[in-house]
Amino acid sequence: MGSIWHIGIAVPDLEKGQKELGEVFGLCWRPARVRKLTLADAAGRPYEVECHVAFSLGGPFAVEVWQAIPGTPLDMPEAGGVHHIGYWVDDLAAEAKRLDALGYPGYATAATTPLLNRGPAGILIELCDLHSDRPSLRDLFPPGSEFAGEPLPGSAL
Repeated sequence: MGSIWHIGIAVPDLEKGQKELGEVFGLCWRPARVRKLTLADAAGRPYEVECHVAFSLGGPFAVEVWQAIPGTPLDMPEAGGVHHIGYWVDDLAAEAKRLDALGYPGYATAATTPLLNRGPAGILIELCDLHSDRPSLRDLFPPGSEFAGEPLPGSAL
């Protein structure tokens, strides 16, 4: 397992969620983005979603907040609160297999890539590929990784 780099929170309204979380925790936000994804849930049902998402500035630990998409894997958690914890992994397939062996099976995928696994206490776990550049989030990569550095302005998630 790699290092935890973000916590994901679904909110009913992105702007309101950013404002409230910003006030409580003193967070400032990177520009909000729209990310179009095809997700599949644990039963393999596909969902075409348009995710409105923003990450906090600073780090190395970040808060990811997005507008919940009801009826999809990006919905609000039933109990509310934290949706997932994301951590860096060097080998996605090996880590997905390790989690499955521990009893935390895949919950959602994007294409053939594991996106979320069920985790302890009902929290989802997001496996984040150290070898996949996220130009707007480079400052959140662990030191020494190939993509660590300053975020590229105007870059996509």
